[in-house]
Amino acid sequence: MKTHLLSRLIAVTALFAAAGTATAETYPQRPVTLIVPYAAGGPTDQHLRAVADEAGKALGQPVVLDNRPGASGTNGAAALVRAAPDGYTLAVLPASVYREPFINKVAFDPARSFSYVVMLSDYTFGLAVKADAPWKTWQDFAADAARRPGKLNVGATGAVGTPRIVMDEAAEMAKVQLNMVPFKGDAEVTNAILGGHIDAAPLSGVAVPHIDAGKMRYLVMLTPQRVKRYPQVPTLREQGVDAVIDSPYGIAGPAGMDPARVKTVHDAFRKALSSPAGLRVLEQLNQQANAMDPEQYRRYALATTAREKERVARLRQRGLLD
Repeated sequence: MKTHLLSRLIAVTALFAAAGTATAETYPQRPVTLIVPYAAGGPTDQHLRAVADEAGKALGQPVVLDNRPGASGTNGAAALVRAAPDGYTLAVLPASVYREPFINKVAFDPARSFSYVVMLSDYTFGLAVKADAPWKTWQDFAADAARRPGKLNVGATGAVGTPRIVMDEAAEMAKVQLNMVPFKGDAEVTNAILGGHIDAAPLSGVAVPHIDAGKMRYLVMLTPQRVKRYPQVPTLREQGVDAVIDSPYGIAGPAGMDPARVKTVHDAFRKALSSPAGLRVLEQLNQQANAMDPEQYRRYALATTAREKERVARLRQRGLLD
């Protein structure tokens, strides 16, 4: 009798243990936090709000955005170093993440600090001005800058963000001097242009509604080729200045995330990226999907980190960085 009772107790204990294990492995069981290292209202925030909503449906739990602007877009990367690798804290990684370790002391290493999950998209930048600005072309703008060194104010997100660095490179190639003004986010830059507080800025999709409303326009595109939405606007390369803004972004978690959870998040955001809502916001922002799976994304990150190390060395040699 005692043996029978002991067998039943063992069976019940095993059953509860199995149920507990199954529950522990079910992911996610609570909301997932996605850190967006830019202010609310900018193009990254707009895109991620739409995509996170769709991804939450696929995950069965909401994806909650946590906006943390500043630090050249690296606040999300820094937060991942301190987060548990359980899949409940994710962050958007912009291109500045691969460059910042060579400019400032940071807590993260792009090669070891992250579990790369999914690449999402790439910004489409152009040099924007107010609709009634006196310059009609890049040549007009550059000529004015040449006549008045340091007098034209150009806003850009972050003190050493990709748009700021590319504009510094472009100014050097064009042999002009611009006064670069840093901002925390593209929404602030946009308001500064519309308010007449700055003269121009490299802006991505946040400029689109203002261009469509006739309040703003692009002088030149900062892309490798002309874009479908504004085919009449030439690229800076066409104007003899070989500078482009290559600035894709994606989602990562802390190093050591369970590969199964990485796949779960990847699949949810990949589905969200190509959903009607996801495609609609990309169209509104004048962007294209640029999806990469975890391994493709990891290889991209390593290659980009190596390129940014060389870029920073060149910028320092030219005196464009302290």
